[in-house]
Amino acid sequence: MVNALSIFFNIVLLCFVATLNAAPQSLIRYQSSLHEAQWLLSGDIFSCSLRHPIPHYGEGHFIKNAGEPMKFILDPGNEKLGPGRLYIISQAPDWSPGLKPETLDVMPYPGYGLNVEVGGKVAERMLTSLTRGLQPTVAGMAWESSRETVEVSLSNINFPPAYDEFRRCMAKLLPVNYEQIARSAVLFPENGSALTKRMKDRLDLVALYVANDPSVEYIYIDGHTDSIGSRRDNRELSKLRAEAVTKYLLEQGVEVEKIISRYHGERYPAIDNNKRSSRERNRRVTIRLEKAST
Repeated sequence: MVNALSIFFNIVLLCFVATLNAAPQSLIRYQSSLHEAQWLLSGDIFSCSLRHPIPHYGEGHFIKNAGEPMKFILDPGNEKLGPGRLYIISQAPDWSPGLKPETLDVMPYPGYGLNVEVGGKVAERMLTSLTRGLQPTVAGMAWESSRETVEVSLSNINFPPAYDEFRRCMAKLLPVNYEQIARSAVLFPENGSALTKRMKDRLDLVALYVANDPSVEYIYIDGHTDSIGSRRDNRELSKLRAEAVTKYLLEQGVEVEKIISRYHGERYPAIDNNKRSSRERNRRVTIRLEKAST
């Protein structure tokens, strides 16, 4: 499958080159010179960014956010690339000719000076090509004329030391980000209130995030049950579930002042209680993080 995709992308690249050769074309290339190439690192435990200024064009960013795949964003300063197909290519620099370019991806682009965003494995392959001394390039038609081709290349000059720092930054990222952890739920078996390993693993992530983000002001813990049994028994069961989660978070170092624990019995079902298969979602404790207002 991988070989088939590689063959497909190379065919697309050849077709693109053939199209360019079919009529007179002028090439406009944007890239840093040998003397001005910069790779600038910024980051913390939530996000790592590796920026590359591209003179007269804008900037390229490799970004790795906690809990998310790698992504690359090409941020133009103005409208240079026109609407149409964009080709993400890995190619040799001018001073190292002889290697055939490789197409990493082909994507539609609306133009209008919008960012070009590439995610996941393609962004990682762009990084890999830089480590091999190659230049990832975004190529497409010019905004002002379809008879002009624009290439925006990332220079590999000064890349290796910056990449080493980028990798060290990524190694320190938290395993989750706020959006992934701000709303959590752990589900309980019928009449159960004991925490399983899977529940504790999720609560460990909550505790880890809260310990590293001082802007989290409160943690709301709400216990619930399904509608089977008496309301009195269900209220008591929801209390036991909420207390079990609260106790575990306190044991993991969460400050007691941050926790607001409540229990509701069967009053607020997440889904209809009529079906046995759906009642499991109501036997739950929800954990909601709230940041301080700014």
